[in-house]
Amino acid sequence: MTSGDAPTDKKSQHARAEILSHMYANQAGVNLGRGLADPYVPLLAVNALRANAAELGWLQAFINLFPAVMQVPWGKMSDLFHRRIPFLVVGGVLSFALYFFMVGSITSWQLIMFVAVQMFIGSMMIPTWSALVGDVTTVRNRGSVMSRFFVVATLAYIIGNAMGGLLIFNSEDAKDYAVPFFLAGICGITSSILLYEIAEQKRRMYASPKTLFKFSLKSFIFISDLKENKSFRNLVVLNTTFNFLMSIIWPILYLTYEKVLHASAWEIGIIAITGTGSPLLFQLKVGKLLDVIGPIPQILISRFAFIFYPIVLALATQVWHVYLLNIALGFGTAMANVAFFSFIMDVAPEEKKGEYFAVYNTLIGLATFVGCIVGGYLTSFFLKYYHDNWVYGLGAVYAISAFGRAACSIWFIKLKDPVKYPETLTSVMRSGWRRWRSNLRAPFQ
Repeated sequence: MTSGDAPTDKKSQHARAEILSHMYANQAGVNLGRGLADPYVPLLAVNALRANAAELGWLQAFINLFPAVMQVPWGKMSDLFHRRIPFLVVGGVLSFALYFFMVGSITSWQLIMFVAVQMFIGSMMIPTWSALVGDVTTVRNRGSVMSRFFVVATLAYIIGNAMGGLLIFNSEDAKDYAVPFFLAGICGITSSILLYEIAEQKRRMYASPKTLFKFSLKSFIFISDLKENKSFRNLVVLNTTFNFLMSIIWPILYLTYEKVLHASAWEIGIIAITGTGSPLLFQLKVGKLLDVIGPIPQILISRFAFIFYPIVLALATQVWHVYLLNIALGFGTAMANVAFFSFIMDVAPEEKKGEYFAVYNTLIGLATFVGCIVGGYLTSFFLKYYHDNWVYGLGAVYAISAFGRAACSIWFIKLKDPVKYPETLTSVMRSGWRRWRSNLRAPFQ
């Protein structure tokens, strides 16, 4: 590099640092807003709007559906227009503005419709954010930048959880949700507008109706990916089934917290914090372990670990039982976070990695959408059958989920690592045991 190049290089580094600072601020604000409101939307439905189990199923179903199903078309539309910032700003402003309307909901179905619209609009932010990160990073710094984004987003979400729980004094009055929900909307809108400070390369934002129609049809056609790759197909079939069985209990979690454990808004905030924060403690360790033993052992451990989730919830009598459960399962959640991602990276052709992830996320979203609806109506049936006995009615759904998870987990043993890894889990455990014993004896030698 010549001396004349130095100012240009410093200028580009300064510009990149400024872009990243705006993106960090965006992630902090967006996730602070989500933490303030998202964990308390079902609480608003249950306590203030008197939602029943079936309505909670539909609420949770829409929360799962659009963020997964719409990733492919929104991502392709962003590529078509060659722009990221407009999608992030418009999606952020409109979706966070809907928190203002949620507080004014008169019925649970009004709240459900607001949530469905929010999820549909907000889903445009997921693939376009990933694309923007790819645009402003390089191969050398992408991993470190992504990890910083993850830490900032998680910490902001946890802080929002705590603030939301403290601000909701009386969870049975919709007016008491106004402060955290309005703060959530303001945080999200402000941090989304901040992205306009990023100078994106100007390109023509136009596509003919014919092109858009052709693109929209292709966005949802992905059955060929399942036909051509047996390893990928096996993973998708097994994990969509498992996620279906997991999601049938999601609509009744807040019913358990409220009707059985009598949790306050603050205690529900702590449940959300332990569920989000616990995997952070193990994420780095399991990531390093995965590089040595591969994804299959971690997939198996995570699937078998999650059999205990509905069992403990069915038997829980105190809120702190749920805290301990979330902390204990943080290890399994951390494993699942990296293991499925790694397996898909191993089996996907180089030129189709993005498409494989989109297909996987879409099918998981569809499975959990159906699972939540089924779980809601199952709960309504069992509550009527057991004459509104919450313990028995909810316990029956937990039992179905637990037995289903156990049966499905056994089938995960059929999955095989497509890539050879340096060691096995058994060999790592043996070497760890030998090191521990030698360290124990060292002071006496």
